[in-house]
Amino acid sequence: AGVFQVPTRAEFAFPELLGNGTNWQDEVYQTAQVTSHNLSFSGGKDGTSYYMSGGYINQEGIIIGSGYKRYTARVNVDSRVKDWLKVGANVNAGISNERITVNQSYVGLISNTLLQAPDIPVRTLSGDFAAPPAGQNVAYFNPVAEALIKDNKLIRKNFLGSAFAEATLFKGLRYRLEGNANTEFSENTEFTPSYDRGSQVNLTADLVERRQNWYSTNITNTLTYDFSIRDHKFTVLAGHEANDSHWEGILANAEGFQTNDIYGLNLSDPDLRQVTSYKGSQSLFSYFGRIMYDFKDRYSISVSIRQDQSSKFDPTTDNQKGYFPAFSFGWKVSNEKFMESIKPYVDNVKFRLGYGETGNQQIPNNAYSAQLAPQSDSFLPSNFPNPNLVWESMKQTNVGLDFTTLKSKLSVGMDYYRKVSDGFLFRVPLPDYLTGGSSFYGGIDAPFSNLGEVQNVGFDLTVNFDLKSNSNFNWTSNVVLSTYRNRVNAITDGLPLTQGVNTNGFLPVDVTNTVVGNPIGMFWGYKTDGLFTSEDQFVGAPPQFGQTFGSAPGQTYLGDVRYVDVNGDGEINDRDKTFIGNPHPDFTFGFTNNFTYKNFDLSVFCQGSVGNDIMNLTYRNGTANNQLYQNVLTDALNFYSADNTNTNIPRPINSLANPNQEISDRFIEDGSYLRIQNVTLGYNLPTSILSKVKLTRLRVFASAQNLYTFTKYSGYDPEIGSFNQNVLLSNIDNGRYPSPRTYSIGVNLEF
Repeated sequence: AGVFQVPTRAEFAFPELLGNGTNWQDEVYQTAQVTSHNLSFSGGKDGTSYYMSGGYINQEGIIIGSGYKRYTARVNVDSRVKDWLKVGANVNAGISNERITVNQSYVGLISNTLLQAPDIPVRTLSGDFAAPPAGQNVAYFNPVAEALIKDNKLIRKNFLGSAFAEATLFKGLRYRLEGNANTEFSENTEFTPSYDRGSQVNLTADLVERRQNWYSTNITNTLTYDFSIRDHKFTVLAGHEANDSHWEGILANAEGFQTNDIYGLNLSDPDLRQVTSYKGSQSLFSYFGRIMYDFKDRYSISVSIRQDQSSKFDPTTDNQKGYFPAFSFGWKVSNEKFMESIKPYVDNVKFRLGYGETGNQQIPNNAYSAQLAPQSDSFLPSNFPNPNLVWESMKQTNVGLDFTTLKSKLSVGMDYYRKVSDGFLFRVPLPDYLTGGSSFYGGIDAPFSNLGEVQNVGFDLTVNFDLKSNSNFNWTSNVVLSTYRNRVNAITDGLPLTQGVNTNGFLPVDVTNTVVGNPIGMFWGYKTDGLFTSEDQFVGAPPQFGQTFGSAPGQTYLGDVRYVDVNGDGEINDRDKTFIGNPHPDFTFGFTNNFTYKNFDLSVFCQGSVGNDIMNLTYRNGTANNQLYQNVLTDALNFYSADNTNTNIPRPINSLANPNQEISDRFIEDGSYLRIQNVTLGYNLPTSILSKVKLTRLRVFASAQNLYTFTKYSGYDPEIGSFNQNVLLSNIDNGRYPSPRTYSIGVNLEF
């Protein structure tokens, strides 16, 4: 209160009597338990083999109120019923029950846990959940209440089955018929009770019921002919594949419940119920062929072609069809006569060259046509159609080299590749003033388009070391190193590909920009040059966002962020936004070591990333110092004042329109890390003991996942990924669910 020069609340007249306040992280996070059980049987006789298994997992979430249970069953049967006929079938089934509490956004449970003020308890003396008193303008809620009062259950029931028959028609010619079917039924119930906690109010209980089911069938026919002409071996394959998918669902919203204790659609106010439904289908029809050639295990060539026809594209044109060829060549140099004298030193040398294309059709249905959507008592257009949509083609060229040395103890594999996504499919980022927002809010969805070309050029290195000795000690080691450079080669019509996320309001703020010549999803914002710490710095400084220099509200003053005039026009505004960070790493790596000594085994796996940046929007919100009744990160206490000028945290301003919080390089951090991902120690009981208790194998083990992470990143976890699976919004931390550290012990038994 003193910082913002407002009166101190009466209950804080003597803060030394109040204690430390509520530590919301201690209240929300918990040490969770996981139990996992698997039982399997396998065997075979007279050309028939089988495998059956069942599993159960019960996993508490590390956030209170969350959890996951799953039951699984699997049966595999293969049989050679005739000398010329082999058949088989696989069936998998699973049922899961999940309690959901997490919403990884700026108003989600993670952000609430970090930023809810500690000046309220979890519960009042009466046992009700506490909240700030009425009249306070609060942005965050009691996270314990948010986690526990809502009932959000998701039940999934899925089944996957396949069957095949393979017949040898005559020598070298095989026909295989394979059928697959997959289906899932899901039920989601989300109930938010009514409550009135002063500043936090939900006067009407809300119920959302979702029911969905889908199924997919796939049929594949292949003919394979193997034959040889002296030292020349050939394999010719021709095939056909058809996939058909269907889905449908119902969504119901209800309000007006008489009580929070029991709920159902039938118990709501009939006038406050809304029900909608949807259904859809898609299909894919393919032909493919491949010819493989091998000469004396020295030279190998493979050529293939695939035609895919998708219902995602306009059926009145040829756009539904895509053609994707592939070619590979291998030369096992070590089998040449001139290598015989070198084999004791370097062996298994193989040179590889390949080129291949694959297609991508992952866009919503009917994007090529105009659609209508119900709005109130009528229908309105819901999308901008694009009948010119075609397949995205991913073209990859690869050059590789493999070899072994040190009597095959050391093996090395190297690959250089260039991958180009031609005509990548993406929704055109039209502004809301052209579309009216999404169709959900009555606007018109922007069209999908083949927006341009993106390339990745990279290098992968794999090194394996196997130290097998005659003693009781063995050691194998594996190192994988990958690096790539991403670049946008073309964007249709020079369209701007900025992407936004919600920060502390309902309107998204642009945080990335994708332009030709740069990697995709580059962080976009303002460059800064520290803070204004002297009035002399105002002389000749460009005005910032239309503000004058001075100490009055709405003016730029000492302790404010000093933005850089990037374009040199003498003022700071939107035209000064530029690239402020790169989410793409310089390289990633993984390192696995396996040790065995007598009956003991130890496995250690480490992984990491170097050179990538992270935009930490949680840090932005936690150091804003722009409103009361909100918790802050400890760095926020280091704000600028006349007595503290050597800082990077700007002065407090009691306003959400504070320009110091513009997206800038202040919130870009180094995301490099090294993580000890897994450590497992096991012991196998000696066979001399096992034979006495009629066991084939008994192994006890203890393991730790996510044991420790070495990083300079200030957030929970530097391994973030893409926001809502949008590749243009990678490495943006806006309240990410932390990765748990897991310790486990277990027993493997074989009879």
